[in-house]
Amino acid sequence: MKHTQRSRSARCYLFLLVLLASMFSDAQSTGNTSPAANSVSTPRPFDPGQNTTNPSAFAVQTQNPFLGSVPTGALVPGVMPLSLRAAVDMALRANLGYIDSEQEHAQSRAARIRALSVLLPQLVVESTEEYRNLVMDSLGTPKLGVPHVVQGFNYQTAHVSLHQDVLDVHATYDIRAAKSEQDASQASMADARNIVVLAAASSYLLVAASQTRLETAKAQFATATTTDSLLRNRVSHELSPEIDEMRARVAMRSAELRVTIAATVLQKDKLALTRIIGLPIEQQFVLTDELTYKDSPASLLPELLLQATERRQDLKAAKARLQSAEQAVKAEQAQRLPTVDVRANAGETGITYGHPIRDYEVEGRISLPIFTGRRIESDILSAKAVLARRRAEFADTQARAAFDVRTALLDLAAANTSVEVSVENQALAKEGLRQAKDRFEVGVSNTVDLIQAQQAVAEAEDNRIASVYAHQLAKLLLIRATGTAEQDYINYLGVR
Repeated sequence: MKHTQRSRSARCYLFLLVLLASMFSDAQSTGNTSPAANSVSTPRPFDPGQNTTNPSAFAVQTQNPFLGSVPTGALVPGVMPLSLRAAVDMALRANLGYIDSEQEHAQSRAARIRALSVLLPQLVVESTEEYRNLVMDSLGTPKLGVPHVVQGFNYQTAHVSLHQDVLDVHATYDIRAAKSEQDASQASMADARNIVVLAAASSYLLVAASQTRLETAKAQFATATTTDSLLRNRVSHELSPEIDEMRARVAMRSAELRVTIAATVLQKDKLALTRIIGLPIEQQFVLTDELTYKDSPASLLPELLLQATERRQDLKAAKARLQSAEQAVKAEQAQRLPTVDVRANAGETGITYGHPIRDYEVEGRISLPIFTGRRIESDILSAKAVLARRRAEFADTQARAAFDVRTALLDLAAANTSVEVSVENQALAKEGLRQAKDRFEVGVSNTVDLIQAQQAVAEAEDNRIASVYAHQLAKLLLIRATGTAEQDYINYLGVR
């Protein structure tokens, strides 16, 4: 009896040791710390699952609007096929970041119209009817025999009033500043489209990568199940020790866990994609474009830098804001100049509208500020401070454009190397698994080598998927850096 209990205790101890070893091996695979793993992390991933609208303790933080959307489409019955091009098109219609940018552009247009209205003629039509009496004592009229009080009487008027600013330099510069702000908002809206393309395409690629990981995990689970069945049969025929069956069982359960985790990650990535492109959250869909490797088009650094200078919309927006600030300074300085305006009033006045008397009034006015309590000086100082800030922002945007292009090229070069190494590692792992199977079948090795070889294949495949995704993402970041994401994402990602 004691011997049986000791045997069971030994088996449990061995089982725990194998389980811990398997978990440690999985942790190494997840962290890419094993010798066979690719240690180059390129580039920094764009994770659409982060910073969403989920309530949390950090709810006071501002949500990234480009990770949200306004779902507008109807729920499609069944499973909807979804291509990369269709996903990007949906995002460009429903993404919250782009909608916000459109409304900001509408506000800038309204501001320009308001600034323009100052120099346009102001025409007013007015009609009145009044009833009054006059007390004549204050005029000394009793001595002249005029009645003490003129009894109540009424009269009616109908006039057209015109006001036109003939010369207002301050308003002229305000209009130019508003026009530059409108140009800046229009460039920002175009830049928002590139960001939407980056968000939607990277999220789509993330779903494709998760989908590939799930398929790979299922294949590995099938292999582990076959190995477990084989070893269980060998143990029952006393051809292998019982510890081999335990190792195979732990390996199979670990593979099953990886399938569960991969399926969960895939569903979460799909939900994140629906949030970005504006699909109903309940919509079921399947991707039609797979995660594939395609080498990036050859481009030289000077060519890419020139392209970024000419095509980046955030650079154009910064330049337009600088021009607006320059016009604003001139507008504040122009407050010291005289203004000329004309006012005219013409119409009819009478006891009734049937007995009118025509009257009119024309007025020309010149206004020149002499002393304004240093108000104009303070306005000029404030406008100059804004101008200095806009000038610094424009210089920073120029430097950031060059920085983005250079770092994107470095990430792309590292990603290319990463894919090459991962493919070589995968081939090496498969060859190692083949040799491990041959050694196991002829009886010169045990299940440890076989299971470790299977785990190495799983790790190499996962690393290859991550490398291909990183390479595709690096290409996305490169065309984002050059400002051509919307035009070039199909060509760069190799989508048909």
